[in-house]
Amino acid sequence: MRLWPLAALAILPVLAACSDSSSNRGSPEVPLPPERISIDTPNPDRCEILDGENCLFPWPSDALTVEDPEMASGRRVNLARASLPANRQGVRVDPAEWNRNDGFSPSQMILVQVPGLDPEQSDIPPLTDLSQSQAPDSPLMVIRARTGEPHLVFGELDANTDDPAEQTFIVRPMVQFERGERYIVVLRNLRDAEGNLLEAPPVFRAFRDNTLTDNEAIEARRPAMESLFAELTAAGIERDELYLAWDFTVASARNITERILHIRDQAFSLLGGGAPAWSISSQTDFAPCGEDGCQEGEDEQIAREVAGTFAVPNFLDSADGAPGSRFHYAEPDDGLPDRFGPDSNFEANFICRIPRSVAEDFSQPPKVVARPSLYGHGLLGSAREVQGGTGQNVDIMADTHQMMFCATDWAGFAGEDVGFAVQVLQDFSLMPAFFDRQQQGLLNFMFLARLLKHEQGFAADPAFRAGGEPVFDNRHVFYDGNSQGGILGGALMGVIQDVTRGVLGVPGMSYSFLLRRSVDFEAFKPFFSGSGAGDNGGGYPSIKDQSFLLSFAQMLWDRAESSGYVTHIERDPLPNTPAHAVLLQVAYGDHQVSMWAAEFMARSIGAKLRVPGTEPGRHPDSKPYVGLEPLPAGEFTGSVLTIWDDGPVGGGAEDGGTAPPPITNTPPFEPDFGDDPHSLPRKEPAAQAQKSAFLRPDGEGRFVDTCDPSLACTTDGYQPGG
Repeated sequence: MRLWPLAALAILPVLAACSDSSSNRGSPEVPLPPERISIDTPNPDRCEILDGENCLFPWPSDALTVEDPEMASGRRVNLARASLPANRQGVRVDPAEWNRNDGFSPSQMILVQVPGLDPEQSDIPPLTDLSQSQAPDSPLMVIRARTGEPHLVFGELDANTDDPAEQTFIVRPMVQFERGERYIVVLRNLRDAEGNLLEAPPVFRAFRDNTLTDNEAIEARRPAMESLFAELTAAGIERDELYLAWDFTVASARNITERILHIRDQAFSLLGGGAPAWSISSQTDFAPCGEDGCQEGEDEQIAREVAGTFAVPNFLDSADGAPGSRFHYAEPDDGLPDRFGPDSNFEANFICRIPRSVAEDFSQPPKVVARPSLYGHGLLGSAREVQGGTGQNVDIMADTHQMMFCATDWAGFAGEDVGFAVQVLQDFSLMPAFFDRQQQGLLNFMFLARLLKHEQGFAADPAFRAGGEPVFDNRHVFYDGNSQGGILGGALMGVIQDVTRGVLGVPGMSYSFLLRRSVDFEAFKPFFSGSGAGDNGGGYPSIKDQSFLLSFAQMLWDRAESSGYVTHIERDPLPNTPAHAVLLQVAYGDHQVSMWAAEFMARSIGAKLRVPGTEPGRHPDSKPYVGLEPLPAGEFTGSVLTIWDDGPVGGGAEDGGTAPPPITNTPPFEPDFGDDPHSLPRKEPAAQAQKSAFLRPDGEGRFVDTCDPSLACTTDGYQPGG
């Protein structure tokens, strides 16, 4: 059908009147204008009009942004508070901080409602066969607008509800979207449970079929939609097959990272080349354990523990930087955080542990010089996790491989932040403070690394010397973290300057991906839904709102977790930042950090896969590890993904084994999915030896396969084929 320009339509009545005059008798009949239909689009000034029922769906969408030439991407997010979900107290989320973004997350969880959709009948690419999303006829595609290249994605219905009014269709990338790029989401030939084709939504149908409307908002968007259809046609996608298509822009690297880079560079410039200030609060020397086991004051692996505090410039808006503090922005506000005051410092804690294999008699020179490493603790924990205790994995690793681990709290995501985290789940307007404090926490880790590396840092302190000599080699500092320490450690390894090699134990990324697939989130879900918040609490009872808010939060969470930094770890370093290499050690079927989130992370880093990853038939994917290149032959010093498997349930593992995790966005509860293998890789001697070989200076550190090269790496006594 021909498109009638609005100006031409305006003069048609005049032409029709003229055709009745005697001077026009006998001339060709003027065609009547096409009939216009009426479609209602509620609140088109603040809603995405493609979905008449859900103001912010499909999500994300460039319809919810505006052009802004001052932003690196050329666009700026433009969300209205009236459009965002309200909690049980009727308080809508304040989008002010989100509106400082120049696009959406590179890990963005895409949401839409498709009434009647049957993913199997529609051949939606599932999590278990990602390659389908790149097939030319895939009913679900996300294509890079500039190139027409299909992205690696999968689709799933939200398994947290079966209420059609609440259930969203979720599309997830399994390698990150490129920063600053525009993408087009394509849904076509969708079917219901009986195999019938679903009819496209009215507004989109009017665009697709060139049906004119009397709705100004629809007609104003028509040129943009025509341009989008032209791009799809060029990519080989037929217009008449479409159920829905829309576009969105990904935030730029500058927009995601500029705050942490600014506070890093500002903080280190204040040091003037010196070491951070520190103070030791305790020094404990342990006696060896006796024949009757370890008593108080004794330790089998650790000879000395040193604890204290160190000063870090405080960029939060309170003197102590306590939970709930946001970044401080001085006037005039240039969009970058400022130090709270000229002398304002965040007092960060530290705990360092010197193993017996390095020194026991501190009046004598050390036996060997330790390798110093930062240690990153797990979910909402503390630096005390480094105090593993006799027979625990951290201390065994330290003593066996002559390493000195030093830890600090992940400020913003430590035990003292639990109370504020619960508040945030009940009112997402508080969310920016949660992420700002986490960025201060990243800076704290960077200052601890400087204390380990600087000649006038810990190496000069008598507490870290034996026989007058340092017990550790301060020329090289490393990183080792587990669980949350692997998730946040990926962010640290994208920005830290004094560390270039690190281990990310049982890691993953994108909390919007992780939370619903983790057993750990179960304790927090009542607060998120409002069922555990009390009569005066908040929370969001709607599952659909919860899905949106998790996706929405990722746009800011990128600033504080691996999702915002993984592409900069090795292949695209940030300004004034060295390239890094990381070893990812993943627990197959992990109940706390999804193994699929780890694979997502590894693809985005560009890590190579140690093969075989798992035994044949063990992985639920029909084509396991799509998009992950195998580890090349010979010595390799770059980033590597290794999978550690304690075997199938009843297959010979000491603790019973682990089943493949659910492919739905739900957690793998015990006992249905076997035992949780989350802590097993870090305890495995072969995994520790692999870490030790990797955590060596550039030029020396490399991946060493400490498993049988022909078999999968295993833990917990499991023997493949046994």
